[in-house]
Amino acid sequence: MRKLAVLLAAVICAAPAFAGDTGVLKLSLWGKRLALAVPANTQEITGIDFGIGSDAASVSGVQLDLVYAKADTVKGVQSAIVTRSNHVTGAQLGYVNFGDDYLKGVQFGLYNQADELHGVQLGFVNNVKNINGLQIGLVNIAKNGWFPVMVIVNGRF
Repeated sequence: MRKLAVLLAAVICAAPAFAGDTGVLKLSLWGKRLALAVPANTQEITGIDFGIGSDAASVSGVQLDLVYAKADTVKGVQSAIVTRSNHVTGAQLGYVNFGDDYLKGVQFGLYNQADELHGVQLGFVNNVKNINGLQIGLVNIAKNGWFPVMVIVNGRF
């Protein structure tokens, strides 16, 4: 435990040297206002965004929140009960996942939704407008898929 605390302190102290104008570690209670980042930029995160509910402009790394995780752009992993992002390259992991523009990677949850998917949706209900990949779930909705609505598997390559 002591080694972990020393490592965390070293990362926080060294963060301004390699982060530029982005936050390396962000802790959020709720949204944009109740957040603290090292360095002080709470909107551009290169590293870890951790909290109860978080809202950021971009995350390159991990956005790990308890209730909701929201970002315009995610390159990495976004995880919470509810996730929402306009542009995802990586993975959205939650009970409810929204990819409002495009998702390149994986959505894993009970309900997954994306406008454009290049990858895989794994869930109970999967919904996408344009798919280039695969949906695996009980109900799979893809307007340009093999079928508009399909059980178990749907997709298009």
